[in-house]
Amino acid sequence: MRLRGWPVPYVDHREPPLRGEDWVGQDIDAEVVSQYEAWRFFTSGQFNHLRAISADWRTGQDGTAVPEGFNAVIEVWEILFYLTEVFELAARLALGPPGDERMTLDVRLNGLRDRALVVGQSGRMPFATPYRTSSASLGQTVTLSRDELVAEGRQQAVKAAREMFLRFGWKPAVDQLADHQRELTERS
Repeated sequence: MRLRGWPVPYVDHREPPLRGEDWVGQDIDAEVVSQYEAWRFFTSGQFNHLRAISADWRTGQDGTAVPEGFNAVIEVWEILFYLTEVFELAARLALGPPGDERMTLDVRLNGLRDRALVVGQSGRMPFATPYRTSSASLGQTVTLSRDELVAEGRQQAVKAAREMFLRFGWKPAVDQLADHQRELTERS
């Protein structure tokens, strides 16, 4: 499933997949796209995906400045875009053999201590002050019917993103996030 320059999950066709007794997957060390990830797809239909926050790997002109008083950043677009990708992938899996009448998505964002939530996108007004959460990690667990996931996947991704943003103290309108989501997905 591809919404931007590389698919989620990223599959490196130059390397053979890793295989376990009941799973297939890859560990990606792709410096070219600032994308470090590992994924496993189990015969049970469970899909696990672990990836790095891209701002941690971008440097120089491609990097996002870390505000004073913080150790790192996470950008609004990355949370919104990634959740959109996760819900899109789940919707597609729901329609195939791995799917079920009810699908559960469990998304976790770790390593948030001393990390600033910033806009991090040129052409968009930055926050006057970066947002901070007191949590080291944030999570969302959502169970949806197959029909809900397929028909409302993008809206559900917006809701999940908004819940995470609220935990940082930022209170965006759902419509604002939906518009931003459209911009992100239509330009790719």
